[in-house]
Amino acid sequence: MLKRDKLAAMLRTITDEEFEAVWKETYGYVPNGERSDLVKDFVAEQYDTELDGRIKCIEALLGPVPSGPKPNKWLAPR
Repeated sequence: MLKRDKLAAMLRTITDEEFEAVWKETYGYVPNGERSDLVKDFVAEQYDTELDGRIKCIEALLGPVPSGPKPNKWLAPR
């Protein structure tokens, strides 16, 4: 159940265009309906063996997680 919860949380964080791309890659068409309902349906339809692949796909969309705040390279004039 943890993988399904993780997948649902990740699907909620990506953009609508990315969500549609993931759905289309999986099912071959673009869905209609409320995003929250589609996330539930998408997660429920995945077999246990498919969950890891879908999670990796979405992680690739999200990119690497930043390791902290970026340093301020701009120096104020004195």
